[in-house]
Amino acid sequence: MARKSADRVLIFGRGVHGGPSGELLSKMVASLQAPQDGVTLFDAGDGFDPSRLKGFRVWVILGEDLGALHGWKRGGFQDWNGVRVIVTESLEDLLQRPALKRSAWEDLKLVMQEMGWKSP
Repeated sequence: MARKSADRVLIFGRGVHGGPSGELLSKMVASLQAPQDGVTLFDAGDGFDPSRLKGFRVWVILGEDLGALHGWKRGGFQDWNGVRVIVTESLEDLLQRPALKRSAWEDLKLVMQEMGWKSP
């Protein structure tokens, strides 16, 4: 049975499909312990019109630069038209500076808490 879209998370960033970035994101998504259909990936290369992406409870924006395009900043959740938005590190930054993974993990734990998913 398909999950209601309001019970889903959208992850938006660059390089979400394939390569080292995609591999890292796969590990990040697995760590969320989300239901199989609980997460949708959206690549920045496909364009991003927030008004078209309704029905998700939480958006995870990978990269401060992408968040800044819409006025969203790092530092916890922000509300946008009924959606909880959290900005975390970009995949590229995480690959280049592994010490940032701790910060990204803290953000993902907030997502898990928001969604009611089991957190370690």
